[in-house]
Formats: sequence, C-alpha cells, structure tokens
Amino acid sequence: MPHEGLKKSERITKQFEYKEVIKEGKLIDRGAYKAFLLVREDLQLKAGFIAGKGVGKAAKRNRARRVLREAYRRLKPNLKSNGFWVVFVAKPQATEAKSTEIGLDMAEMFEKEGLLEGNA
Repeated sequence: MPHEGLKKSERITKQFEYKEVIKEGKLIDRGAYKAFLLVREDLQLKAGFIAGKGVGKAAKRNRARRVLREAYRRLKPNLKSNGFWVVFVAKPQATEAKSTEIGLDMAEMFEKEGLLEGNA
C-alpha cells in the first residue's frame, strides 16, 4: 500500500520557516482556519499546520491539525508544485468541521490566489 501522507520534504518542519511564512506571508482569514501564504519563485511547495492552545486541549488540537492536514493532502495534487509555502492555523471551529468541508474552502482560497493547477 503506497504512503499517502505528506512526506517530510512537503512539510514545513523548522521553527524559522514557520516564522518566515507568518511574518512575510499574506494572511487569509477563513471560517475554521487562518492561512499564511508566502509566494516566491524559489520555494518548493510546502505546508505547515498549527493549532494553538486556544483551540482546546490536546485531543482537540490534534483533531484540528489532522482535519486541516487531510483536507490539504487531498487538494495537493491540484496545486501548483512550486512557488509557495502555506501555513494553516486552526481556529476552534476546525475541531467540529469535516475535512471535506475544509477542503472545499481551501480549494476556493487557492483558486482565488491563482495557485490551483490550470489557473494562470
């Protein structure tokens, strides 16, 4: 069975990378999450997922991150393969949402930003 998760090379893993995206990236506020997009030609597609203590206790934070990650994973094949990093920050509403709902919201956001494949 092939590995369907995000490889380490597809994730933002270092604290300085998160800080760079949050400081320099564009903030997009959605219902269940906030997204910070850093668009630059020299970047390979990477994503990071954050759920702070305001989301709830550990189980709720883990669920929020898992839901965001799954929605992004399903959408990833349709995204441009390079040129941006994205960090998703969960809000408390993310613990109640389904990954399909968040996936549709993410697709709409990426389409508006012109980052879906096939969009110029």
